[in-house]
Amino acid sequence: MHLNDIVRAMAEAWQAWQFDLALQAAQKIEDASERSLALSSIAVAMAEAGQFDLALQFAQKIEDPSARSWALVRVLAEAGQFDLALQVAQKIEDALFRSLALSFIAFAMAKVGQTERANKTFQLALQTAQKIKNASDRSSALSFIAFAMAEAGQTERANETFQLALQFAQKIEDALVRSEALRDIAAAMAKAGQFDPALQVAQKIEDALNSSWALMGIAAALAEAGQTERANETFQLALQIAQKIEDASARSWALSDIAEAMAEVGQFDRALQVARKIEDAEARSWALRKIAEAMAEAGQIDRAVKVAETIDDPVLRLQALAAIMAAKRGKGEAEKQGEGETGK
Repeated sequence: MHLNDIVRAMAEAWQAWQFDLALQAAQKIEDASERSLALSSIAVAMAEAGQFDLALQFAQKIEDPSARSWALVRVLAEAGQFDLALQVAQKIEDALFRSLALSFIAFAMAKVGQTERANKTFQLALQTAQKIKNASDRSSALSFIAFAMAEAGQTERANETFQLALQFAQKIEDALVRSEALRDIAAAMAKAGQFDPALQVAQKIEDALNSSWALMGIAAALAEAGQTERANETFQLALQIAQKIEDASARSWALSDIAEAMAEVGQFDRALQVARKIEDAEARSWALRKIAEAMAEAGQIDRAVKVAETIDDPVLRLQALAAIMAAKRGKGEAEKQGEGETGK
């Protein structure tokens, strides 16, 4: 797990007290490109938390032009400032980032009922994506657009776009790159509720690590949709494939991601069983942290504390305990509010 991944996870927590921690960690990232992407994640998380002015100020300071524009588009779209968002998006030189930015704006427009504008923007995103020279990037852009269309309720159009993405992915000559592209498509399909097509795509993935990740994402989506039996079968298949990965580090992180996904859908016992079999100490600590936090969010505070105390990495252990305390405090405030309303 790279520092950039940790920064993004901290930002995604959307808790004000974690923004400062995330910023401090982001500033320690040596690679300028990675640092910009991490800072972009923080700006977007700020916007999603409703802190638009702060998010805009922060996004404008990002070094990398593409990451800065992507962050600005996300912030402006979240704030409903679509005209400004479009102006920024259309100036992005990188076609991949431009197509992603346009599809996100279209999705945001559709969410607030601006259907006609959303359709035009989706069309522009498609036209941009199909001009991307790199086949893998083109496929990834199309799968993202298809997912956004599905989320916006444009099911038929999303299906057509998914098939287009799949056609491009299957033409990629490099087996690993092809596997990565198919993984992204399968994950996007699952998130859009297209489980059977997603499983069919996942079965075409040659690389074991990417196959495991794809199946993990599908299983999590199935569980969230209430299809527990199918989710269990898919999680089991993901585990079987992950355990066959030869590289110990890759195998550990694949298992960590599976354990995290299980915890996110409430399968805590199973998640713990997987986490405790992880060889790499950092990957195991990361998985246990996410399990503890998921338990706390589900109200299982005492159990979450016990899991957090088993985390080897001292920083991740402290972060888990802090998140548990925040969840406990939030629960307490909600209970007090409920009692107050009852007494009225």
